[in-house]
Amino acid sequence: MSLRPSNLPKLAVCACYVSNPDAGSAAARGSALDALFRARMQGVPDQAEMFYERTAGDIAAVDWAVNMLHALAGGSPVLTREADCRLSIPGFENPGTADALIPDKLAHADLKTGQVRNYREQMAAYALGLMDAHFASEWTAHLLFCDQREIVTLRFTYDEAKATIEKVIAAYSNPKKQPSPCDYCGWCAKSETCSARLALTDSALTVAAPGFDFAAVLADNARLGQFLAACAVLDDFREKAEETAKERLQSGAEVPGWRISTRRGPEFVDNVTVGHHIQALGFGVVLAAYGNLSAKKFREIWEEKIKDKPFPEEAVKHGKASLSLRQTHKTNKE
Repeated sequence: MSLRPSNLPKLAVCACYVSNPDAGSAAARGSALDALFRARMQGVPDQAEMFYERTAGDIAAVDWAVNMLHALAGGSPVLTREADCRLSIPGFENPGTADALIPDKLAHADLKTGQVRNYREQMAAYALGLMDAHFASEWTAHLLFCDQREIVTLRFTYDEAKATIEKVIAAYSNPKKQPSPCDYCGWCAKSETCSARLALTDSALTVAAPGFDFAAVLADNARLGQFLAACAVLDDFREKAEETAKERLQSGAEVPGWRISTRRGPEFVDNVTVGHHIQALGFGVVLAAYGNLSAKKFREIWEEKIKDKPFPEEAVKHGKASLSLRQTHKTNKE
């Protein structure tokens, strides 16, 4: 079966998911930080730095992960060489590669960048292969979300890991499987041709049709959920359509009803110049004009510049919480 363990979390929510060969900048950063993580753990020069220029925030994030991994290992040996971390998984043609193994603790760790997401199915596959290799009946997976400074620990029995994977494989292998719009649509190679997304787009476009009753949609929770799902897909397509229209208009083609509008760029004074005059202007006035610094950015600068003092957690202020909608992948089909 030509199936990659890293695709399992996506296939768990949409059995028709196909990896996009153009992984994008986020994936490139993830690979670069993974290489830096291994280099830090092994105490060797980072051989991938020529392909991606890491920021101070990247380095601080990886250093956090290294420190957390040592803490999780508690003095036990940690393996991070790719050759030592490569594993075979029953039923998979392609092997997986963990970022770190802690054999004495029957555990492995994986570095993750970006937002905290679900990786349970991928970790279950790794756990299954590692339990086979180590003749173990239980296994622990630690997810190190370095950008969020968060650790998620998952524990599996052999049967649990096997059942988790088999459920995804069964859905993936089903000849009658149907696509399901989800958070991974933007990463899928079929994002612009997916029948489910096109159907949602078509339903959203009925808003422009005569007789559309928007009040009825707002009054019905089921229809409201379907309408919001359709709008989310339509917005994704709109961005692609705008990019295409701009390119064609700039090349001299005509897109009826649309034209290019050029706005003058904003005026600004760069930070170097501001710094040159900051004493005359007054530190307080300038800092007030710049506004608040995010806690994440302040933490990154602190960890880079002040290494002999702990970060002052009491300095972090919390703004008012905001509400946002997030799709749950459960929609009524009625």
